[in-house]
Amino acid sequence: MTAWDELKLVLARLRDQQPGALTTYPSPESDEGRTPPFRVQLAPWAADTAEELHRQFGDDVELSVGTLPYPPGRQGPRRHAPGQVPDLLDPREVTAALDGPAVVSSGHTLHHHLTVHNLTGSELQIATNGHVTAVVVDPQTGEVVGGFSGWQTQPLIFFRAAPGGSARIPLLIGTASRTLRLGYTVPAGEWGIQVTLKLGSDPRSSPRRRTPILPLTITA
Repeated sequence: MTAWDELKLVLARLRDQQPGALTTYPSPESDEGRTPPFRVQLAPWAADTAEELHRQFGDDVELSVGTLPYPPGRQGPRRHAPGQVPDLLDPREVTAALDGPAVVSSGHTLHHHLTVHNLTGSELQIATNGHVTAVVVDPQTGEVVGGFSGWQTQPLIFFRAAPGGSARIPLLIGTASRTLRLGYTVPAGEWGIQVTLKLGSDPRSSPRRRTPILPLTITA
């Protein structure tokens, strides 16, 4: 029995018995072109499952948990260098607020809403893929420490706020850690989030602006 013959059975079992643990993986239903190493990405909360896969398959699987490689210290894919950090929203023109308290369990994802207020005399357009995605930051330093780690579709959907009006936009908040010192999930505590908004009719050239740091509570 090849490594793939064994792995596909394990993947099928995990898919059925631990919904959401596997986020990216080769389909067990297809045997074409299956040669190791096999890339498997797991949810931030599924480090125990990654340990089991690593113990059973070793170098035949290339594992990541959330945004980080598994086991700790393994060289992961090279990340793109961060671009220029967008300026903050001008509070005289546009403000943003959470639609109620944001509370989420460590390692999990919260679907929330962001309300954007347009204080200008012109219509405000915000380009999205159906929602906006937050990063988790240290509220004291502003360092980005986590965020959402899964795949997202890329349709172009605009939200519009009339002069003096508001737009209520779906907000995705993930808690996968981006730094090994925190582990694979952002731990419980009082954190912050920021969202980068694309303001204008052309998402390729429209200005990008960040919200101020908004409060996030992560529970154990």
